[in-house]
Amino acid sequence: MPLYMRLGDHSPRHNSVYRTGMPAIRLIISRSSGEVTIRGDTFPFPENCLIVTDNEARISANSHLDSVLLQDFFASELQQLHPEIIELLEADTQTVFNKEAVRLVRTERDVTEVLASLSRLAPASFLHFAYVYCLSLDRTYFSALLRSCIAGNKDFCKFIEENALQQWSVAELANQFEMPLRKFNQLFQETYGKPAKRWILEHRMSHAKKLLLTTTMRVLDIALECGFSNHAHFTDSFRRHFQCNPKQFRQQALGKPIDVSP
Repeated sequence: MPLYMRLGDHSPRHNSVYRTGMPAIRLIISRSSGEVTIRGDTFPFPENCLIVTDNEARISANSHLDSVLLQDFFASELQQLHPEIIELLEADTQTVFNKEAVRLVRTERDVTEVLASLSRLAPASFLHFAYVYCLSLDRTYFSALLRSCIAGNKDFCKFIEENALQQWSVAELANQFEMPLRKFNQLFQETYGKPAKRWILEHRMSHAKKLLLTTTMRVLDIALECGFSNHAHFTDSFRRHFQCNPKQFRQQALGKPIDVSP
């Protein structure tokens, strides 16, 4: 089981600056022209383009909605992207960054189709491909945009990634992070795009699934590794999530006859 990593003895973390109210980056792919509205302003866009904005943006009703795809990416996902593309980023000049409400990136038709396919099949790959493409066209702006989106909450993301498999409730996570529960839940929602309880359960289920497929660990040991206090709670949660119990899931993955006993 992973060990809780304290960041050192210092004043409570909630006295530090953690950025709340940060919108997600919204990437919109459009095959046809239209308009996007954000905070009362309307921006026209051409056909075959990638629109980089935030999750307050809306496609106008007079646009061809059937030719538009969008994905939102929150700070946690952008934190994961950063080390993957860090060598492509322009050096940080520490200058003031003026973020545009809407940034239009023209795309060739074949690029538009690749983006559309990735957005449906593999959101993480879509983000990577789209961002590298944007950097190739305007390295200065998109380097600064990424840095501005991940600034301030690195310690929070590191804490969650290191401790999401602990046998802790959301309230205990907030307590260990030394932040009031209400503020913790708000920061979590804005950083991960989901309520803390839901994200943590999905994270634990994903890890359990991986261990069932790639190891010979006992189900009880997997339950403890994934932050569950007992076999019964883990099995019940797994069944609700995957419509079968852990033993049946492993048997099915290995092509063995499924034991339907409780």
